[in-house]
Amino acid sequence: MTFTANATTYATIHAAEKVINDLKGEAKEITKARNDRKIDAYAALISEIAGVKLVKGNLPRAIGNQVRKALLEDAGLKDGTAKRYLENSVGALRELDIPTQATPNLVRDILLSENIDSENKLAKRVSGESEKDPMRELAETLIGKFTNRKDDEGKKVKGVFKPSKYDESDWDRFEDIVRELRAARIKGSEAAADAEEEVERQNNLANAVFAQM
Repeated sequence: MTFTANATTYATIHAAEKVINDLKGEAKEITKARNDRKIDAYAALISEIAGVKLVKGNLPRAIGNQVRKALLEDAGLKDGTAKRYLENSVGALRELDIPTQATPNLVRDILLSENIDSENKLAKRVSGESEKDPMRELAETLIGKFTNRKDDEGKKVKGVFKPSKYDESDWDRFEDIVRELRAARIKGSEAAADAEEEVERQNNLANAVFAQM
């Protein structure tokens, strides 16, 4: 495939990064404005490479080098920033359903529809971190977990099962501890509810007395 870096794409990224660096004001407003501009920049780059066929989940080397060079020279990014842009944008092509002819506006709509409204969320999504369930992490620590591997398209797929260092006696002890702590928590919650009910009763009684005075 013949690929030529589009100067407009990298001018958009350069402008977005300049605005991001120059923003001043309330922290919350700055964060939202920076995230908005960052998503605009990513949408431009993802649209730029959407029509490129990935090789084992990555851009062909020549095209990847061309994009990286444009990010560094035309967009004026530092090496680490350019690396994030490239890795996250390629990851978006692997993990999201991006049409090959997608415009920047369409890419932006797709990102937002996936609840990706910041660089951090995009990075987590393409790395698989956002899918991690805390309860699964606990279970995997105790029992074991499947390893991850990449298929020919570079997408993560389930590998072999790797047991944890714990055995059935540890699992039984864990269940005993969970039952003990769960009972204590329930008891504490019930005691707190009873105390709150008693305070309310006393307040109502006091209010009734004052009302009769």
